[in-house]
Amino acid sequence: MEKRSIAISLFLLGLGFVGVVHTIADVAFGTGLSGIGIVLAGVALIGIVLVNR
Repeated sequence: MEKRSIAISLFLLGLGFVGVVHTIADVAFGTGLSGIGIVLAGVALIGIVLVNR
């Protein structure tokens, strides 16, 4: 595995974490950020799969 793909995977993992936090914040506090969180987590997951294939 190249250093570049590891760096991209870690970046996408961070984006996925932010997406999950936004979704949890919407459920817990009603912030209205679940749409952003779900999309962000989904894009990060797809990106990780594509980078590591």
